[in-house]
Amino acid sequence: MFSFAKIRELITRYIKPSLYMRGVENFLGHWRVSDVKDRGILLLIFAPMYLCLGALILNIVYFVLFVLPSYLFTFIGLIFLAVIFGEGANYFFNHLKGQQTTRTNHDDYIDVQFTEEKQQNVK
Repeated sequence: MFSFAKIRELITRYIKPSLYMRGVENFLGHWRVSDVKDRGILLLIFAPMYLCLGALILNIVYFVLFVLPSYLFTFIGLIFLAVIFGEGANYFFNHLKGQQTTRTNHDDYIDVQFTEEKQQNVK
């Protein structure tokens, strides 16, 4: 039976995040002890790694700012439309069956039946 510790150990064996961040540690370590010529070489050699890290960060920011809200607003909009169409379908179903929908939950609602009164010609 697998425990959480064994699963974590198995995942970290394949991923090894410290190995991937080792390039950043090496860059910073060499940057502190190098002169101008060596710093230029370091920038040239480690530039692709930093471009990839920058692109990763920009992709995460793009997803959070644009893609995630788009999915969220689409989901909320579809729920809103489903509620509107469901209530409309319920109203029309009852109307076509001949049943009236009554609104009894309003205390100040007054139902008044209007009738035409015949006007008498007064001369």
